Amino acid sequence: METLACGHVAFAAPSRMCPHLVRPVREGVEHVRLLTGRRLEFDLACGQCDAAGKPVTLVEVCEGCAQRLDEDAEHGSLTAWRGQPGVDERPEAVDRSVVDWRLPELTGPVIDLAPFGADPGWLALTADGTIAELDPDADRCAVLATGVLVAEPDYQPWAGRPLTPRLHVSDCGRFAAVVNDYGRYGRVVDLHRPGTTTLRLDSGSYRTNLVPFSLVFARHEGRAVVVHRTDWNRLDVHDAESGRLLTDRAREPVGAGQRQAHDLDYFHGRLHLSPDQRWLADDGWVWAPVGMPVSWSLERWLRDNVWESEDGPSWRPLCQRDYRWDTPMCFVGDTLVAVSGIGYDDIAMLDGVRIFSVVTGAEVSTFAGPVGALFADRSRLYAAAPGGLQVWDPVTGHRTGSVPGFVPTCHHRAAGQLAAVQDGVLRRWDTAGGHGK
Repeated sequence: METLACGHVAFAAPSRMCPHLVRPVREGVEHVRLLTGRRLEFDLACGQCDAAGKPVTLVEVCEGCAQRLDEDAEHGSLTAWRGQPGVDERPEAVDRSVVDWRLPELTGPVIDLAPFGADPGWLALTADGTIAELDPDADRCAVLATGVLVAEPDYQPWAGRPLTPRLHVSDCGRFAAVVNDYGRYGRVVDLHRPGTTTLRLDSGSYRTNLVPFSLVFARHEGRAVVVHRTDWNRLDVHDAESGRLLTDRAREPVGAGQRQAHDLDYFHGRLHLSPDQRWLADDGWVWAPVGMPVSWSLERWLRDNVWESEDGPSWRPLCQRDYRWDTPMCFVGDTLVAVSGIGYDDIAMLDGVRIFSVVTGAEVSTFAGPVGALFADRSRLYAAAPGGLQVWDPVTGHRTGSVPGFVPTCHHRAAGQLAAVQDGVLRRWDTAGGHGK
């Protein structure tokens, strides 16, 4: 070993630095990452060298010095990525056939789509508040409910987030929830009893316009339940049919200035349920603001510990990103979660995914490339990029295929299909045609 530019006799780090960042390593200094084109490998340069507009002189430093600067990046010193990452390709046979079905005449344009039942059925929510069952294989459309939208005339938008009605459906197909993303209200309706609202939803009045409405259907003891936000920092679970509260937790009074037991300083965001229905992931945020996806065991919450969603032993933060939340996420299998974006701050975010274990909270894989809404089955990750669907191996990070021009918005996991409604046409692609469910 030789003496490196940092003054240490040690092994050289994979990343090199401009001389302004070394001897000693200048912790806290703003810097950029210079991608080498080999996956996510990068060198580092200070702002002065980055702005000079000419090739950057780079020197080798030891692994310890590089690690200190890398850890420092988590606290805001990383300001940008330069260049392009390397994306590994492993082309596989993918059937690119997309099946189009012209929708029958509906009472309004489709504004959201959700999977319906175990067969490849779909529910559509229209702009006039109609829920319609779409059965493309039978060339049939049936109205199941009307007047389901919830008005919020006092809504005030924040940062370009419009009030957006969203449709959720229980896996048994009996219950639907229509909620207002970035709003306060919603309702659960019984599709077997048209016109019946089983639960009125209120997510509280505090900063709801910053996050989608937190809601997901699940199963508990053979019954459909709905997990939803009842305040900015609280989730509850109700029986979908009776509206009975399943997570009653009374707080004991405390003195002035004292913190409540189990108090959670966290703004709940979009919820994601694992395929085996044992885990929840939450794309929420904390002050100042910092996006912080978290996960915990739904199973423990409903069976063992009513405070599990606040501070239970399974509750784990996955990562933190300044000013970055409300981004694509999805479960990959039962215990892994893919989170969109590589970086620690919204101003320095690289297209790609980070994959975390909900069991341990550890980051198990990171690779560049995927962009857009994320979906997954047990063997492949699907990214709805602007130019069309891309297929990725979530274990190795290889891009294995694409479906140009097809940008899905919804995943029917039971049927193995991705779909979107575009210009009055339901477009479907069969994941089994590429890689299986």
